[in-house]
Amino acid sequence: MSTQNSETSNLRGLWLVASREIRVRGLSRANLVSLAVTVLIVGVLAALPTLLSGEDTTRIGLAGEEAAAIERQLAPNEDYEVTVYGSVGEAERAVEDGEVEAAVAEGALYTENRVDTELRTVLDSAWRAASVQSGLEAAGLEPSEIEQALATEPLETVSLSEGGVSGPLDYFTGLIISIVMFFMLMMPVQYIAMGVVEEKSSRIVEILLTSLKPWQLLGGKVIGLGVVALVNLVAIIAVGLGVSAATGLLPDLPEGTAAAALSTMGWWILAFALYGTLAGGVGSLVSRQEEAGSVLAPITTALTIAYVGSIFLLNAPDSVLGRVLSLVPPFSAIAMPTRMSITAVPAWEVALSIGLLALSAVGALLLGALLYKRSVLHTGSRLKLREVLRRAA
Repeated sequence: MSTQNSETSNLRGLWLVASREIRVRGLSRANLVSLAVTVLIVGVLAALPTLLSGEDTTRIGLAGEEAAAIERQLAPNEDYEVTVYGSVGEAERAVEDGEVEAAVAEGALYTENRVDTELRTVLDSAWRAASVQSGLEAAGLEPSEIEQALATEPLETVSLSEGGVSGPLDYFTGLIISIVMFFMLMMPVQYIAMGVVEEKSSRIVEILLTSLKPWQLLGGKVIGLGVVALVNLVAIIAVGLGVSAATGLLPDLPEGTAAAALSTMGWWILAFALYGTLAGGVGSLVSRQEEAGSVLAPITTALTIAYVGSIFLLNAPDSVLGRVLSLVPPFSAIAMPTRMSITAVPAWEVALSIGLLALSAVGALLLGALLYKRSVLHTGSRLKLREVLRRAA
């Protein structure tokens, strides 16, 4: 019974610290304003392609015997608004008056100015297909026979190399994941270290330790700020996907984008456990806010290397350096989810990366707790890491 009461008391103390961080940091005006601004920016970026495209319907005029057949060829494409005119002259005047951007009549393409290559290719393809269909009809084939004869399956893409970036949207998805991971780790990690230094410099920690254990203080701070950051991350992802769905862009995103977003949250949790506890541990080595940056430098440098490496991955996801960065912690925390979003990664590499990152997170928890326990009550000059590790427990 006493063991159970002790465990309950430990969890209660951990929750008290975590809930305090959630209330103080999560509900603070600074965090709410920052979240609102970030969500607004993400929403605008998600809607930007649609906003910039504006009215993307191209008006096309048709006339002549092949007009009906060409119209059928263009009908499946919603990007073109087709108007059929009674004569070639009417189609010409429509182009001159700006009613349509181009007109196809009796084997000729009428334009006021030169049309872009893509439009010319589409119209030329539609004209050729319509001409073939008309020729088959003149030969006496039934409509069903013509449809069967013209029906073709699209080309199947066979990649001769494993993985590889499929296109600009894949690159964009990987870029967004790396940026979000970087900033959603860098900011809360700094908050943890700053919070530890603040409590230490104001001597509040001495009062708190009269009723709480060091691991409860550090663990509660990491959990509380982790919950706040995770809520912000979920909000960002939800708004990004929601706006993309509302503007019709979601179907155009790379296949598996939603799964990649969910996977990113899992990688973020492991990464935050690693970086966050280390930040709390090294933060306890100093007693002044202006010294926090120096002890945080190795952690922020590792995060920056992971981010820059992830940008490199976007162009060479299966290179030796790319694979190393995506497997070796702490860099794998950002590099692997970025790599997974742009190329097919072997399952064993993903499993190995997760295992190594999880083991590193456990090691970081133990090291951070040890540093915090041995340093948080020390005041004065900055403690050296070697000195702290040599101290008796």
